[in-house]
Amino acid sequence: MDTADVVIVGAGLVGLSTAYHLAERGIRHVVVLEREPSFGLGSSGHSAGGIRLQFGLASNVRFSQYGIQMLKEFDTRFGVSASFNACGYLFLTRDPRRWSMMQEAADLQRSLGVAVETLDAEEVRRRFSYVGIDDLAGATFGPHDGVADPFAVMYGFSRRARELGVRILYGREVTAITMERHRITGVDTRGGPIASPIVVNAAGPYARVVGRMAGVEVPVDPYRRAVYVTAPTEALPRRMPMTLDFDTTSYVRREGESLLLGMSDPTEPSGFDCALDEASLIRLIEAVTGWVPELQHTSLMRGWAGLYEITPDDNPVIDGAATAGQPMPEGFYIAAGFSGHGFQHAPAAGRALAELIAGQVPFVDLSPFRWARFHDALRSEPFVI
Repeated sequence: MDTADVVIVGAGLVGLSTAYHLAERGIRHVVVLEREPSFGLGSSGHSAGGIRLQFGLASNVRFSQYGIQMLKEFDTRFGVSASFNACGYLFLTRDPRRWSMMQEAADLQRSLGVAVETLDAEEVRRRFSYVGIDDLAGATFGPHDGVADPFAVMYGFSRRARELGVRILYGREVTAITMERHRITGVDTRGGPIASPIVVNAAGPYARVVGRMAGVEVPVDPYRRAVYVTAPTEALPRRMPMTLDFDTTSYVRREGESLLLGMSDPTEPSGFDCALDEASLIRLIEAVTGWVPELQHTSLMRGWAGLYEITPDDNPVIDGAATAGQPMPEGFYIAAGFSGHGFQHAPAAGRALAELIAGQVPFVDLSPFRWARFHDALRSEPFVI
């Protein structure tokens, strides 16, 4: 029988980051299993590539701080450029209550060393003239936020993990998790069993499915999210931030000479379907042209859809039997449910989980992400689109 010290289910950004950070700590007999037949076909490969420091929970801010620093140093550490572009993030709202929440979050962010600006409507009109919201309550702007290349980051993690001895196997769907006396003993796959005392559920939108194999209910549900790219256009500034309208959940940013658009459709049911949908596209167009009028004369060139992995409080589950205090099998760990923030938080999540597995104290407080929290009153992450 094939063996490993750690089996990671899912070769997306979180799984690969975890594998790399484990190997960096000397835990190198690691196998990463991916149901897709080749690299980059899952949710990570469909990411819009945003990374920001603007969050409402301290642990999420610290995750992003680690992620941005790693992306800045990615070429030096991994020999691959992450193409990090500090274009900034601009959040907009018409809602006075949300504006109050955004100002409170900005105070938290500043207390953690984040440079963030709170802007009134007049300042937004002066600096970002393409925003056409007459009843704007306010905005926050993070000048050090930005975008990067998810494929490059995945490749960097994958290549370095392999160099350190990690095996990454594609087309190896896990069909069962084996246990004995409530302890993990390995996994069964379509390519044969693998014995291991530790299994990591980094299966993204399939985390609930994988969790049930170990008798653990992981409250993660998949939701389709579509992204579209316009034809080359000069309708908006060449240098502009990722701009997000909280009230419509739509956003726009530069993608070279084109623009990238997206929205979280509140009518979208949970499911694994990633086909583009004309009705959702119409709702996106109506929403985004409502606050960026210049887009009315821009045509779309292409689009794609991937899956968000959503939890009830829009925060991930990063935990294991060692800390859960609940009937979770010994040797079972979870890193899933990033609710649209998997790309930007994968570097920190991989490090924190590797530290947890290695018996070390994670460098970021993981208590907001514990599995058992869903039995308590939840504190949701407010900065979610």
